[in-house]
Amino acid sequence: MGEGKHILKTLQRRWMVQGLAFCGLLSVAASLLLTAVLARWGYGSLWYGGLFFIVAYGVMLLLFPSWRVTVVDTARILDKQLPELEESCGLLLMPSAELGPLERLQAGRVKERLHTLRLPLPLRKKLIIGMCLVGVTALFGMVVRTDGAGAGKVVRSRSATPVAVPPAGVSMVNIRVMPPAYTGRGVRSQQDFNLQVEEGSLVHWEIQTNMPVEAMQLIFNDSTRASLKAADTGHTLWRSSGVAELSGFYQLKVNKGLSELYKMEVIRDEAPRIAIRTPKAYTIVDFGASRKIPLAVRVEDDYGVSEATIVATVASGSGEAVKFKEQELPFGNAFPGGRAALDLQQTLNLDALGLHPGDELYFYCRAKDNRGQGSRSDMYIISLPDTAKLMSLEGLTTGVDVKPEFFRSERQIIIETEQLLREKDTISQQAFNNKSNDLGIDQKLLRLRYGKFLGEEAEEGGNSESFSKAGGAPGEFGNAAKVLDAFTDKHDNAEDATYFEPAIKQQLKATLTEMWNAELRLRTFKPQEALPYEYKALRLLKDLQQKSRAYVAKTGVHVTPLDLKKRLTGKLDEIEAPRRNAVFRHEPSVEDKLRMALSILDRGGDFDGTALGILQEASRQLGKKAMEKPGEYLKGFQAMRSVLAGEKGEEGVRKLAQQAIRKMVSLPEASPSRHPGPADAGLSQLYFSNVNKQ
Repeated sequence: MGEGKHILKTLQRRWMVQGLAFCGLLSVAASLLLTAVLARWGYGSLWYGGLFFIVAYGVMLLLFPSWRVTVVDTARILDKQLPELEESCGLLLMPSAELGPLERLQAGRVKERLHTLRLPLPLRKKLIIGMCLVGVTALFGMVVRTDGAGAGKVVRSRSATPVAVPPAGVSMVNIRVMPPAYTGRGVRSQQDFNLQVEEGSLVHWEIQTNMPVEAMQLIFNDSTRASLKAADTGHTLWRSSGVAELSGFYQLKVNKGLSELYKMEVIRDEAPRIAIRTPKAYTIVDFGASRKIPLAVRVEDDYGVSEATIVATVASGSGEAVKFKEQELPFGNAFPGGRAALDLQQTLNLDALGLHPGDELYFYCRAKDNRGQGSRSDMYIISLPDTAKLMSLEGLTTGVDVKPEFFRSERQIIIETEQLLREKDTISQQAFNNKSNDLGIDQKLLRLRYGKFLGEEAEEGGNSESFSKAGGAPGEFGNAAKVLDAFTDKHDNAEDATYFEPAIKQQLKATLTEMWNAELRLRTFKPQEALPYEYKALRLLKDLQQKSRAYVAKTGVHVTPLDLKKRLTGKLDEIEAPRRNAVFRHEPSVEDKLRMALSILDRGGDFDGTALGILQEASRQLGKKAMEKPGEYLKGFQAMRSVLAGEKGEEGVRKLAQQAIRKMVSLPEASPSRHPGPADAGLSQLYFSNVNKQ
């Protein structure tokens, strides 16, 4: 059997080498990717690549342990993938002395089949995937190194657009951006005319020409001009400064020549964003619950939060005697001013704030950033119900009473529970437990009554009457229809259906849950713990009663008063005959003109007077959009200007202008209509379309 075992060991070593090779390929791909990213920023080195490969190879060996395959694993894989071996490869690993006659015969057959069968290579697909990853990462590294060739360790601009081409005669440009102090960002320089700066930044242009220049100007948004001043006697070095306030575009005018349009995006400073995580927008503190409410707030800002407070207002009283008391609560955190996100914690102590039963607390959070901009959150409400008012019968003795009488028995259970707690020290433990259990039975009966409104069934199951109905007569024994009629509910019957709205049903289910919790505590002789659930069930019931009432205000018809002097005079002089107004030609809207511009650009050719006017209107609209969002519309606006300047033959320029206009045009609303399809599934239409193209 040594020859068969030798075959298994050879295959095991081959699979182990393939597993190690797969881990090596993955490590090479990972190290190439990381080295290319560092090389893009000027930190590329072979030492970094070697270090990354060693670390990645160790990680891959742990993540993909296929290289740890043993001879037993090899035999098991062969038995699983080759049915011809009849799951007998394990016999080749056993000593010949330990095998019986039949086992030796089977082992010989397996050894012969191993010579003839094509053995599997389970790691072949993984090796192909690894080689593909290495190829992709190598190609990516070549592209990155080519793109980043000559790039040093300089402070780069935040602009993601390609470097703009300087105008003719300009040999060097250096733009220095000084962000405001509240941003916490340092001064940076760039050699690109396209700008992306913070609001309020001081921008300093320094432009070097290769010949003397008479005048140089910066033209912002085709309207505002700023002249540059010569900084040397040869008029080759020009400087200018300005504060960035509005987004838009600008051009450089050298003598009488104009450059292309350059982008100037101004990043607005946003107000702080406040998110209250806990508590909920409307919180009710039930009887027995803690009056210390945890408050968790997250405040975020672009450049840093400098202040955050809580403004709380306590509303007490009712009717016209409502009083409000406002106070400001600090968070107690230090605000360094440089953190863009803060997680703040505070505890609202209702007792310390002066809340009594029946009062409500209204609060919101207010925050300021480093610039002084403020914002506030939504208003949140915490209500503290008055249990004394909850126990009163006010509102139940009026004429509007649509609930049955047993809807009020929860109040009696609360009264008896409180009475039991007061008598706890004067009665025996057995009497206390018996009375608590009786109250639990009363709570159960009340819960079952409410359950009928939701279609719930009784807990006791069927009674003797139902059994007698199911099979009372001797001849009806085994009648399945009669048994089902006695023990099932006919929910499709209109008389048994419930007509409550989903919100009412949900509140009824919540009421049953509170009653069940109260019953559990009463049955386990814990009436003190049952009281909060009883009060909450009563509050839910009173809310249901209020929802059943409706108020409809009176409305009247207000007509124009009649002039009594003209009434019944019979004069028709001021009544004129009806005239048909002349039909005027409708002036197309701006959006209609933009749609026309799309078709004109698609058609190309020479533009007549009407088409030229439509394109000029489209250019004006693109200019407005380019001032608001230069990153999206500046290229399209420049392409439209090129079209108007006479480059109408350039198809790429016209398509660039069309893409910008399509962003401004909304899609027409689809109206319902019937389009009967042709019998030939549109083949004839397709045929004529192809004929017209030819």
